[in-house]
Amino acid sequence: MGHVIGVDLGGTAIKAGICDDKGEFYKTLEIPTGVESNSSLLIMQNIKQCIRDLIDHADGKKIDAIGVGVPGIAFDNGRISIFSNIRVFDNYPMGPEIEKELKIPVFVDNDANNAARGEFKFGAGIGKKNFVLITLGTGIGGGVFINSDIYSGTNGCAGEVGHMVIVPDGKQCGCGNFGCWEAYGSASAMIRRASCLIGRKVKTSLTRYYPDNITAKVITDEARAGDPIALRIFDETAYYIGLGTANIINILNPQLCIFGGGLSHAGKFLFDRVKFHAMLNAAPAAWEAVDIVAAKLGNKAGIFGAAALAFMKKS
Repeated sequence: MGHVIGVDLGGTAIKAGICDDKGEFYKTLEIPTGVESNSSLLIMQNIKQCIRDLIDHADGKKIDAIGVGVPGIAFDNGRISIFSNIRVFDNYPMGPEIEKELKIPVFVDNDANNAARGEFKFGAGIGKKNFVLITLGTGIGGGVFINSDIYSGTNGCAGEVGHMVIVPDGKQCGCGNFGCWEAYGSASAMIRRASCLIGRKVKTSLTRYYPDNITAKVITDEARAGDPIALRIFDETAYYIGLGTANIINILNPQLCIFGGGLSHAGKFLFDRVKFHAMLNAAPAAWEAVDIVAAKLGNKAGIFGAAALAFMKKS
């Protein structure tokens, strides 16, 4: 039974663990990323120290490979360009640098691609050849599996489903474009809608959470409790999530659409609405062939995915 190390690089924390091929973690660690330093050198030191600490506590287990998930583009040569909330890397040789120092094969990919790999090897995608993982959180990410492997595109940019345009000339997205799916179907979009309505003095139970405690979970909870404004915001978000999902279904004809991320924790309350709007907008034959399900790997999806990357690339 082989062991690998999975590393999930996030904006606030680096999460890592030693994993076997059954998806059992022997040891996990979490340390601050250090993004506030605005230093690639410091962040790389933190990543390498996290890996060294795991190796030191491996109790003699041989580490066959290291997988790393990053919030950005990763190229086949292990170089990365991160474009979210870690902006100190641009065409940076992360994989080669770690591999040179630790003498262990290192593989790097986008964190959403890795999350899809994790579901394929350990979660909801077991036994499925064609599926799409959609992460609904602060933004919207995606990983596309075709014929039992990630589809990366020509230069690693495939799967950026959050930036397909669903409303021409619509709201501006964080990427700079207008009308992106992320600008309408993400947790951030929900919060912006709520803040705008509260600012207009609309009567809603959400007011008592404003401005510091408005979250997607709060909006969801108040929608469940029957607040009409919260419910309208939630329904509108579900409509756009369903519309984007229908586009994915029509283009890729997958077996599964797997939803992860914080918004997916709303469960049936969200999925019933998303399925309804996806059904209305998807081609009937493609809709009949697809299931919409929740991801299974939860808060460890990032390190599960990085570990799955290492297992899949080393073999």
